[in-house]
Amino acid sequence: MPKILIDILPARGHFHATLKMANLWKKSGYDVYYGSALGLKAGIEKFGFPFILFPAVLVVSINFTNRAAKIKYFLDYLYDVLYPSASDKLKKNIEEFCASVSEIMPDLVLLDEQTSIKAFLYEKLDIPVILFQTKPDTRKIAGLPPFTSYYMPVPGILNAFLCSLLWRVKLLKYYLNKQLDRVLSFGRDSFSLYVKVCNEYGIEIKKRIELARSFGIGVKGFPRLIISPAAFDFPHPEQKGVFRIGPLTEIKREGQITLPRYLPLLVRLEEARKSGDGFVVYCSLGTVTAGYKKKVRKFFLKMSRVARMNPGFLFILSTGKDFDINQLLPVPENLFVYEYVPQVDLLQYCHVMVTHGGMNSITECVFNAVPMLVYPLSPDWDQPGNSARVVFHGLGMRGRINRDSAKTISKKLNRIKSDYSFFNKHVTSMRDKFKEKNNSDKVIRIIEEFLRK
Repeated sequence: MPKILIDILPARGHFHATLKMANLWKKSGYDVYYGSALGLKAGIEKFGFPFILFPAVLVVSINFTNRAAKIKYFLDYLYDVLYPSASDKLKKNIEEFCASVSEIMPDLVLLDEQTSIKAFLYEKLDIPVILFQTKPDTRKIAGLPPFTSYYMPVPGILNAFLCSLLWRVKLLKYYLNKQLDRVLSFGRDSFSLYVKVCNEYGIEIKKRIELARSFGIGVKGFPRLIISPAAFDFPHPEQKGVFRIGPLTEIKREGQITLPRYLPLLVRLEEARKSGDGFVVYCSLGTVTAGYKKKVRKFFLKMSRVARMNPGFLFILSTGKDFDINQLLPVPENLFVYEYVPQVDLLQYCHVMVTHGGMNSITECVFNAVPMLVYPLSPDWDQPGNSARVVFHGLGMRGRINRDSAKTISKKLNRIKSDYSFFNKHVTSMRDKFKEKNNSDKVIRIIEEFLRK
């Protein structure tokens, strides 16, 4: 049977987003492999997929968030100028990457769109590539704002002007950031280096690079699968070569909510369920919070005050491993704090989730018919755009994580509670649309057709 290699960004969320797709192909008789960085090896092999370790060859977009980051970046490249090695290291990594891929020689590669610059290496090996992405289309689309924008499109000529203006500002910021990148790296930034090394291998990529997109560097001329559900996106005509296959999500309860450490919480959840008048609020800002520690700390302290303002509500806070729970002491009686909770198991008990707006969390909320209050953590990724779509479809409300006070957050939660029938109706309707597509074999037909061609 044909071999399919799924080359993903080394992030757990990206693996989880592709798992159902991979299982569908595996059940259809395909040999499915995963390739990524070492950190995902154990998790991928646990689900029965062979894993290939890839060296670093992708181009990372730099976002200089503070002065310390700029200084570190400058010093790193100053060292490289004094002791040139980056070019040789990249060449070595590309050779190792090509050797690893050649060992299995897949018939098709599904390449994570956030690492799409690697498509040219597969092309050099004569291996066909389809890009996939876990978010709605990140490229510039007429009448839609950048995915990093909070703006919601509205009918009319003004909308086209505003979206165009937002894109101009976005692309100008990207250009300025790129120039800063070049200056601080003495003209040896990762993208320029990658282009230079690819040219030495006879791979011309500059004319096929795509910069008119919400973030990162993209490539032209490859078909793409979009796992994010079309129903969740803003309405628009799809671009050529786009296949909507989502959500294709594995929503499986793990049974971990019954573990001993969650027993006190489970007792309270069952009490709230039986009483019928409890209101359960679950809060998590996702697993990638290390770069936003100050922002996260302030928000979690606000949530503690919100719990005190609403003694009739039950709050569960999942902090992640980068937050010291002791900072919240003393904890209000109606607030349970954990470093980690089994989110899918927990959502069945919740009335609302306060979330950063990651696509995986939104999908899990929709499948559990849980309205959301979205506080985007990162302005540079998909979270602002996701929050706009949540509000656009009536799935919940949103706020600004730095601007909203504990009082404002409390008011929004109480607004969701008082208008619960409205939000629940819309999120239930979205769930039905998700479920309709979640067992689709469309992705198998697309791959079969692509391999035939």
